[in-house]
This record gives sequence, structure tokens and C-alpha cells, in this order.
Amino acid sequence: MDNEHAAAYGPSCADCGSGGCADGSGAYPPFCATAALAAEDRAALLEQYRDEEVYRIMAAASDTARLAFDEHWCRVEETMEYARRTGARKLGIAVCSGLLGEGRTLARILRANGFDVYGMACKVGSLTRAELGVADSCCDYGAVSCDPLLQARLLNEAGTDLNIVMGLCVGHDILFAQRSAAPCTTLVVKDRALVHNPVAALHAACGPSPYNRMLKQHPAWRA
Repeated sequence: MDNEHAAAYGPSCADCGSGGCADGSGAYPPFCATAALAAEDRAALLEQYRDEEVYRIMAAASDTARLAFDEHWCRVEETMEYARRTGARKLGIAVCSGLLGEGRTLARILRANGFDVYGMACKVGSLTRAELGVADSCCDYGAVSCDPLLQARLLNEAGTDLNIVMGLCVGHDILFAQRSAAPCTTLVVKDRALVHNPVAALHAACGPSPYNRMLKQHPAWRA
């Protein structure tokens, strides 16, 4: 862990190599949040999970995860099972315009399994970057801006039960989730360099690859 950040904040789960909380071994590092959890805090957490809506989601997620392990389901299959268990029949797709082909395939799959589908592309409304006042250099990558606020509004008006996010830009996904009336789940995370598989860069960063550059301080990324 970076010494400067350790001094400022102390170590956390981001610095743990034990995983004792996941396997129940009790092998907790000295800074472990699980080991520090007081009995009254644990009781309060359990009470929160007894909330009807929270329990409904947790139970559906647990059953879905069990089946996904047993049946070797992909994320699309897991999403359909979760939707079925929570009674979500009308599914929204908030899709990057660059993934419209994949979005159409997803819609076909969902409809084949009895779901109603309403999709909304990120360029809906065709607001220009110039209208939004963003830097001129951004216009080099197309004049039309993404519009997560309109995506969310139109899906809200459609009355979707669950929205599936497909490849929205960093930041746009945040705005969409903030404005979405329905709960959201992510199917595709945008990564322009790695075919929408950002975890590949994390695996590669620890070896002899171009992505180990991220482990060196860079003025452009300095927080």
C-alpha cells in the first residue's frame, strides 16, 4: 500500500490478502473491519436485512447466485433469473449507441423468455456537445453527446421494473443510476481498449504488459 495513503487513511479491505471474512477461517488482519464489528452493529445490520424489500432482493440474489454456480450460467442468464424471482417483467435496456447490435440481441433473448423490453440508446435526443458547452476537443469524437438524463427519464416514463446498463461511459453511468426510478444492474462495463473487459487490465498490470504503467505515478491521474 502507498505509504502516504496508509498514513492518511489506514489500511482497509483494499489492502487485504487474507479473505478470512469470505471463507470463515477467522484469519483476520489487524485492521480487519469484520473483526472490529461490534455485536450491536451486527444485530443492527441483521435488522436492516429483515426489511421486506431488502430481504426480497437479497433472497432473490442468493438463490440466483446458487443456480448460476450450479448451472454455469452467464451474466445474461443470471439477470433473467433474478428478474423472474423479483417479479420484474418490464425490463429497460440503457445501451451505449456503439453497442446497439448487442442490445438488439439482448432484447431478442429477453423477449424469447417472456419479458417486455424497452431500450434507450445513449445518444437519444441528439444533444450536441457544443450545446452542453463541453471542451471543443471532445467534439473530435463526434458532435452528438450521450444523454443519460433523457435515457433515465424515458425509461422512467415507460415504467420499467428493472434497468439493464450496457456500456455507458464512466460518469454517464453514474448520472443514469442517480436518475433511474427502477433499480439498475450492469451487464456490460465500457472499456474501449479491452473489448469491455476492464478486469483484464488488472490482471495484466502485475506482469510485463503495457498496463503496468498504471502502477507508476502519472501526473494526469494524480488525485
